[in-house]
Amino acid sequence: MRQIKSWRTPTPHRPLFGAAVEPFPATRFFDQLSFIGTPNVGCFVLETAEGLILLDCMEPLDEHRDMIVKGLADLGLELSDLKAILITHGHGDHYGRADWFRERTGCKILMSRTDYAFAQHDTRNRTGVLQWEIHDFIEDGDVFCLGGTEIRAFATPGHTPGCLSYIFPVSDEGRPHMAAMWGGTGVPYKLSDKVDYLRSTLYFADQTARYGCDVEISAHPFVDRGTDRLAVLREISDGVPNPFVLGRESYKRYERMFTDLCLEAMAAQAGAVDPLLPPPPPPPTRPKA
Repeated sequence: MRQIKSWRTPTPHRPLFGAAVEPFPATRFFDQLSFIGTPNVGCFVLETAEGLILLDCMEPLDEHRDMIVKGLADLGLELSDLKAILITHGHGDHYGRADWFRERTGCKILMSRTDYAFAQHDTRNRTGVLQWEIHDFIEDGDVFCLGGTEIRAFATPGHTPGCLSYIFPVSDEGRPHMAAMWGGTGVPYKLSDKVDYLRSTLYFADQTARYGCDVEISAHPFVDRGTDRLAVLREISDGVPNPFVLGRESYKRYERMFTDLCLEAMAAQAGAVDPLLPPPPPPPTRPKA
């Protein structure tokens, strides 16, 4: 088959370091799913018949805690309805101030046992180690259910030892879809962790295919132009396709991005260790406009 080159010009996806990052307006982008956060990091609110679920909790900073509280109010949701916080992994920009929300609402906090232990001793974490307790855990293959909504958890280690990724149903103007949240975005530094990360991308790909995922979300919007797409949705007309609905085939292409990034990083690292190995191939060139 003839290889078709893309006419799209690639642009770098990087966090906005070195300056204050303004919050993005809290935005509902599926019938029961909303985003709260900034272009750097955010979290998701999933509405169910029995209350709210928060997916990740941003940075352990008062300003991010307050951003979530305000975001819920702006969405017309009650903080008191928060029932659970599901954390993808043990980095501070994902577990945030979940303890504060538990104290105020009595909600559960769930993450993997492995990453709970990791978060308590991760000296490389720029926000410090986790200093509060977690009593509820969710592991590979577990299903967390609230109000008839099921969130399926899958162990995807590599980014952290106990990283989790999630699959759950959403709807867009009543049309059903299946969303996937890849838990650990960045490719890790150690080669052994890269091997785990690569295995995890393939394992999660099997699961997303099994459940027919056609929607992707990321807690780091700079990775997938999430806030750009949310901006479109804030002005979108009824009946116009939702830009978060990729379709199954396009979702698989998005998913392969993480596998390819990991393979490229592994090849570069192997070449640095053994200079006799050929260098990794250059990225494909794209035609100029």
